[in-house]
Amino acid sequence: MPSDAPLKNVVLITFDDAVAFWKYKTAFGEALQTPNLDRICAQSTAFQAAYCQAPVCSPSRASFMSGLTPHQSGITGPYKNYFEKLSPQQMWPHELRKRGFYCSSGGKVMQGYGALEEDVHAQLFSDAPKKFRGDWQIPDHISMEFGGLRGGKAARDEKDDPRFYDHQSANSLIRFFKNLSPKAEPFYREVGFYGPHGPWITPRRFKEMYAEQNFRQPKAWQAGFDESPFMEEQNTQNLDSSKRKQWRKSVRNYFSALTHTDHHLGRVWDAIKASPQAEETLVVILSDHGLHLGERNRFRKHTLWEQVANVPLILHDPRTPVPQVVSDPVALLDVGPTVMDFLGLPPLEGRIGRSLRPQMHWARAPDRAVPTFYKDSASVRKGRYRFIRYADGSTQFFDLATDWWQTRDLGQEHPAYAQMQAAHAACCKEYGLDVSQAAPPL
Repeated sequence: MPSDAPLKNVVLITFDDAVAFWKYKTAFGEALQTPNLDRICAQSTAFQAAYCQAPVCSPSRASFMSGLTPHQSGITGPYKNYFEKLSPQQMWPHELRKRGFYCSSGGKVMQGYGALEEDVHAQLFSDAPKKFRGDWQIPDHISMEFGGLRGGKAARDEKDDPRFYDHQSANSLIRFFKNLSPKAEPFYREVGFYGPHGPWITPRRFKEMYAEQNFRQPKAWQAGFDESPFMEEQNTQNLDSSKRKQWRKSVRNYFSALTHTDHHLGRVWDAIKASPQAEETLVVILSDHGLHLGERNRFRKHTLWEQVANVPLILHDPRTPVPQVVSDPVALLDVGPTVMDFLGLPPLEGRIGRSLRPQMHWARAPDRAVPTFYKDSASVRKGRYRFIRYADGSTQFFDLATDWWQTRDLGQEHPAYAQMQAAHAACCKEYGLDVSQAAPPL
């Protein structure tokens, strides 16, 4: 039986724009290479139906780091500095620091690639801010381009690996564990990775790991997609996927960026597992949201379809290092309550997320609608279905079990439509958006 005793420490590792990688292993013909995520999943719980609460960086991170829904915090769309609206004291790491944890930052987790403002950082962390150089700062004279959307830039020489953000972020974590005393106080440590965020710059060898000519579009794309006029207006297409060469190069760039970050994840994992604190440390790995990789002529985020809403979420309890897959829908909002549960701390007040610890102990999750919001539009995943209601009142309704790419809207005549519409409205209201007051369908 798993131990009920609290764990002592937690490491939170975040990716940026990472798709639910297990869905893409062979989706495009050329195999996606994530050896370190794979070996971590072989001794962890993979929540394969985890959903972000917003399909863009700032509101998603504000949500899962505070435990507040986007409409509770008021951060429902892009927001350069959301700490203007959200207090540092509302973030669950602040509660850990209050309770004596040594809290240490390390890359983009809460907001932005730079260090937080000094007064915000000082309320959340016990150590000094850290600054890492960005991939976008790699100069042209040491790089080359492989083509595709945004150019496919790559550094030519391995000696330039330290220029990459994820290399620096991983090094920072490795130093942290190297300097820890065996009798260190309980700690919370962040590792924020840049990848696989665009423009998908990597060391050259990661681009060369993938054979561009092997990428193939899924057969499900061939008949096209039922589109949303509202989404076509709000989130325009940015890649003509019928131009196969451009699409192949673009997917190759994204895959190489994810594999590059996976490489540095492996370095981080090895440092954690080599430390004296390994058996007392909960490890949480997630992404803020996913990304379209060419379907619907989009290579971007900011939508409410499955490929952006569904994210990787992996929890590792070192006392039960066994592989487990949870297919019941869960929310990134659940991360804070889960961490508090594993550390033996009281639940966060006023949060509607729930601890995922029971699912890690083989319990089924209750039947649940899990939402993703973008401003006043919202979608839910419940059971086999995804139901979307846009801010103009129009809807889309898909069966993910038979149509994962969401090519065909089932429409209002489907027998399950009314039930899903009601579940969507109830879920939105619980999470702070009353769609009964929204605009009627046009």
